[in-house]
Amino acid sequence: MNILYDREKKTFFHVEESIKTYGFAKNSFLLSSKDSKDCYQFTISPHQKNIPAIPLIAIVASKEERNKYKGNFELFRSIQLDVEQAGGVCFVFSPQDVFGDSISGIMYNQPLNKWVKCLFPVPNVIYNRVPSRHAEQNQAYEKLLHFIKEHKIPFFNPHFFNKWKIYELLSKSRELDPYLPQTELVTNEESFTNFLTSHKKIYVKHSLASQGKGIRLIEIDDNGRILCKSIKKMERFLNVSRLFQSYSEWFNSNQWIMQEAVDCKTLHDHRYDFRILVLHTGEDFRLIGIGVRMSQRQEVTTHVPTGGKIISLKEVADVHTKKEISRIVQTCGEELAKSFGYVGEFSIDLAPREQGGFVLFEINSKPMSFDEEEIENKRRKQLVRTFLTLSAKNSEG
Repeated sequence: MNILYDREKKTFFHVEESIKTYGFAKNSFLLSSKDSKDCYQFTISPHQKNIPAIPLIAIVASKEERNKYKGNFELFRSIQLDVEQAGGVCFVFSPQDVFGDSISGIMYNQPLNKWVKCLFPVPNVIYNRVPSRHAEQNQAYEKLLHFIKEHKIPFFNPHFFNKWKIYELLSKSRELDPYLPQTELVTNEESFTNFLTSHKKIYVKHSLASQGKGIRLIEIDDNGRILCKSIKKMERFLNVSRLFQSYSEWFNSNQWIMQEAVDCKTLHDHRYDFRILVLHTGEDFRLIGIGVRMSQRQEVTTHVPTGGKIISLKEVADVHTKKEISRIVQTCGEELAKSFGYVGEFSIDLAPREQGGFVLFEINSKPMSFDEEEIENKRRKQLVRTFLTLSAKNSEG
């Protein structure tokens, strides 16, 4: 089925002869027209009878100073293709692009082999891929949230997560609390010293950081000196006061957390952990895939960009492991939904304890792309299925 966009009139229409009008987006229509001059053409799969209207899926990214969109456009283009093959329309926009009941955005046009600008009606679903916390903290983003609330649009990934707030949330769950490493806010030198003395080995992380940025592994050696390891270097301090002087930002912002370093299982003397991708189906939460990362050059993190290695799940997990992870996934999803409303996707960092069981390090919103192609393919397919499920529930056309 071909859908055309009239660049002059700034409207979408169709050229099918059998039907005069199609429902389109949340509360709009596609009228029939034979005039195809000065139009962009988009091809989608034939309209499916079980979908009451042609769904419109919006991906919100951000814009740089020169009005250039910023985001993972390889992912966006793949999602658009999958949506079109499922009989829908998909576009990308930024919070600054909302005008009244319309959104100015871009779609990838296959015949022209480029992204083209169009004006869209109210979408059925908005997928939040704004790439930074900073871009979620301005007037345009607040305006977008008002637009979403006013039109009652399902909003995938409402915001980035704060590590401390997520810990507070999960620690209230009887089922999840046993999986959590003891964690506290870094507030002053005395409480930090007591926490370090108690656990001997701890992590310090920024509540708003991701991908291991700024993380430190702190431990006390046999001589009472403080060792501070980062991804790139190791520092030694005579005592906590000296550490305090070098990292004063930890103690005056209430943005840093300290977390006990739990002894975890290793493979070939290197620790490993699970990166778990979870998506909502429109009905419940589903485990999409489990990636395994093993440390190599340094033992502070297992992230691949900092030297971590991808290993096969078969090397370190059995059926029992997968069943327990599935239970953790469901409970995490339920707890997140209670506090944040609709949460479309998230990832979990989990590792097997040396003494048995698991330790849950953190939960992240807006998961990065997985290196495993199989997981990414399953992710996109499930995303589109969820988009269509939510669209069917939220269409007024």
